[in-house]
Amino acid sequence: MAVAVTVVILANIIGYTLGVVIFVSILAAPLAVGAFLVCRYLLYGRALPDALANKS
Repeated sequence: MAVAVTVVILANIIGYTLGVVIFVSILAAPLAVGAFLVCRYLLYGRALPDALANKS
C-alpha cells in the first residue's frame, strides 16, 4: 500500500511543478495500482489476495 501512496504523491509533486496536476493525477492512478500489484506479487507471490484470486 505504501508503494501506491508514494507513486501518487510523487505524481502530484511532479504534476504541480509542471502545472498539469489533474492530467498527471489521472495517469498516476493506474500506475499506483500497478505498483501495488507488483509489490504484492514480489512480497507474497500473488498479485491479488486469496479472496479475489480465481481458485478453480
